[in-house]
Amino acid sequence: MSQNKWFRRAAGAALACASVVSIAPLGGPAAPAVSAQVSDPGGEFHALAPTRILDTRPSENINDVVPFGAKTMGTDPVGDKSSEFQFNPLGKGGLPTDPDDVLAIVANVTVTGSTTRGWAATYPSDFVFGGPDGTDQLSSLVNFEQGASVPNLAIVGLDPTGNLTFNSGGAVAGTYHVIVDVMGFISTSQYSGPSVGARLESVDPGRLLDTRFSTPIGAGQSRTLQIRGADTIVDDAGSPIRVDVVPNRPTITAVLVNLTLVNPANGSETYVSATPETLDTSKFHTSSSNVSPAKAKANTTVVPIGIDGSIKLYNNAGNLDLVVDVLGYFEQGIYASGNRGRIVPLEAPFRAFDTREPEFGDAPLQHGSQEEWSFQNFVQSVVLNPDSASPTSGPPQQALIGSLVATNLQPLYPSHAGGNYVSYLRLAPANAEPAEISNLNFSLGEDVANTSLVKYGTSGTDTHVIEAYNNYGKVDYLLDVYAIVLDD
Repeated sequence: MSQNKWFRRAAGAALACASVVSIAPLGGPAAPAVSAQVSDPGGEFHALAPTRILDTRPSENINDVVPFGAKTMGTDPVGDKSSEFQFNPLGKGGLPTDPDDVLAIVANVTVTGSTTRGWAATYPSDFVFGGPDGTDQLSSLVNFEQGASVPNLAIVGLDPTGNLTFNSGGAVAGTYHVIVDVMGFISTSQYSGPSVGARLESVDPGRLLDTRFSTPIGAGQSRTLQIRGADTIVDDAGSPIRVDVVPNRPTITAVLVNLTLVNPANGSETYVSATPETLDTSKFHTSSSNVSPAKAKANTTVVPIGIDGSIKLYNNAGNLDLVVDVLGYFEQGIYASGNRGRIVPLEAPFRAFDTREPEFGDAPLQHGSQEEWSFQNFVQSVVLNPDSASPTSGPPQQALIGSLVATNLQPLYPSHAGGNYVSYLRLAPANAEPAEISNLNFSLGEDVANTSLVKYGTSGTDTHVIEAYNNYGKVDYLLDVYAIVLDD
């Protein structure tokens, strides 16, 4: 079954003062932004060795900020400022110290030890959460159950002094702890530091590994996965669905992948660390994703590629199945004279659509169904170099980066209620070659989020269309956009 849902609203989000482009409301003027110059480093990704730069747990206490310890989760995160706290990441984990150098940080944000179910958001500290009158839709980065450790990838801008604000809410008040593992940053046009940036190339997504059809990864074991020159896993006919999904070039320095951890019911609480070289378990290391027994958890992450063109995947405890889908790769020394591959963070995350809302159909996505979302109006609202003598409206975009949230999966049949039934959501370019991938895995009644890179596809004459697919039951879902990726 299929249906069409056309994107009918482009949010009026402006970029921060050091941004590459600005986003204009439809019918309105472009907001000012610092112009991007040819061959400048604006919007390029600079990889860092993954480093824990914030951990609010008393036993760890890494760069904690006031109020110290567990952070407050309020029932009114817009009106009650006690649920906010600020954190400045600059100078930590290899990040530059000058806020004029950093357009956004790229980090894994994990919520753990929560006393109740809720959600957490992060955004530049000069952004007004909920809008000036508190009526704007809110965006979330992490949705979590009581006590669970839940990560998500953040590509989030900073305010002019380098500050981030964290906020959290739930149906009842509570507390939670937050962990931030930084893995890189997006540079501004002013950046002149020593590291070499890379551009992001989105791909038609493909599956590189699925240990459910081979051998699980044991406790304390690592699995090597070839990235450069890799083909996707074979289809029913025994042939790769995509050949050389990541080209075999030494200039490709990192990969953006979706890791899905599939933990059996008799498994252990565990985590996976994705690294360029074999992990030294005698030293402290960060995690790329966490999962509880009898759960499947998807988390997108950026992994530097080792000198042999591979990455290493370490499982901490129990026997774990792991699924790896490639979404894009980072390459140095290409497109220096143009904009292709620049990552452009928005001023703050904005809600692109929410299927629970009347303006987006107020209808969940049904069992085995797909629907299309057009971002044509959004793409046309972008203005490049708005302060220059010849600004460019609607510069080409190849993809967006956003947090996809599935909420309140309902059973296919009444007899399924209360059972252990699961589904997954897939976002992919419209009319792309079929691929066995997923962006989100979730159970009945859950709210689950995962950030993803989504390449645009073509439907009819529209070249900026994304297709969503739900595998089981019926589910509402929403997308909070954090950044765009420019094309030629």
